[in-house]
Amino acid sequence: MTENVKVRSANPTDADELLAIRRDAIMALAAEYGRVAAERWASAAHPDRAARAIATNRVWVTEVSSKVVGWVEVSGTTIESLYVSSAAARRGVGSSLFAHAERQLRDAGASSAHLDASPNAEAFYARRGYRRVGEVKANNSIPMSKRLDLSAV
Repeated sequence: MTENVKVRSANPTDADELLAIRRDAIMALAAEYGRVAAERWASAAHPDRAARAIATNRVWVTEVSSKVVGWVEVSGTTIESLYVSSAAARRGVGSSLFAHAERQLRDAGASSAHLDASPNAEAFYARRGYRRVGEVKANNSIPMSKRLDLSAV
């Protein structure tokens, strides 16, 4: 990416944009999941989902040329969500946001990170050292975990 890229903490005025990015990212997977399943997943979030995340968890966004194109949410040692707009997909936004979240966890002294991967994202997380730590859940999410290298702090 050659554009002006910045990672910053999300603020309440970002909430609607974050929900739109979530929906766009999920609907971009419609070919893989099927349109009906993607629509069901995209519509499952409560309208205040992003606002609640910003108010209660740690949320960071990536801006490219002052436009928010992705976000990551962390609660405790769990990476709750990672979404990148389809227009910014496969350009390193998700990787850089994910690395930022892991750095924040390490800086806070966490020795491991946890997440529930959607089936389409399991390989992304596996390439970053995450491994399955349990059975696939009823919602088809895959529990994964990784030991964090605290010497990298």
